[in-house]
Amino acid sequence: MGRLNALPLLALLSACAPLQATAPLLPYPGGFAEGGWVTGRFFVALPGAPLLLDADQQSFYAAYPYQLLIYRDGLWQSLPLPGIPRFLRASSGKVVVGLGEGVYTEEGFLPYPARDAAWSQEGLFWVGEKGLYREAILLRPGAFSQVVALDTGVVALGQEAYFYPEGLLLPLPQVVRKAQAGACGVVALMKGWVYLVRPEGAKPVAEAQDFAAWGETLYLIPGRRVVSCKEVVWP
Repeated sequence: MGRLNALPLLALLSACAPLQATAPLLPYPGGFAEGGWVTGRFFVALPGAPLLLDADQQSFYAAYPYQLLIYRDGLWQSLPLPGIPRFLRASSGKVVVGLGEGVYTEEGFLPYPARDAAWSQEGLFWVGEKGLYREAILLRPGAFSQVVALDTGVVALGQEAYFYPEGLLLPLPQVVRKAQAGACGVVALMKGWVYLVRPEGAKPVAEAQDFAAWGETLYLIPGRRVVSCKEVVWP
């Protein structure tokens, strides 16, 4: 673990990568990053376009092949990763990075073949080939691709949404590609639309190719659009 020493390494990696005609635009919880330029809640310059982004209340996270950068209190911290990240979750306050055959945490490497994972007060929840797990315990079989931690528990999502510990199983209009917690419930991306998913059902919010949620605000692309989840009216 070190500070600042990741920046020369990543600058070298980005210099060796093929040039891109247009810098990719990525949303994160609180703003957007275009290439290496981050705006919004955090205003920082990255050494190159990251693979994945996330943020919690105080820190900004950028994942690269074999490297995780954390911006906190005006300083950069570098954490080496033993592989290429497939997902990054940090909004619950504890970071977890998916690496295919296991997950990386700041406490160490855990051998869980997770498709997605999230921390809660009860520990690490993750979804894999057989369903939803808490640590090594299978809680619910199912074809889930995402898991989101809420104050009241967790929600595993795929073609259906499973609310734990309530045990509620809710059918969804499409397979969920991405999900995050928001102030209005679970925000989920399904085939070109962002939905709100709650025990009452799933309601569309806006068309989007990608999103990030922070509080009641949703950051959408394309177009750097910002909408409020409170625009959705529930009975």
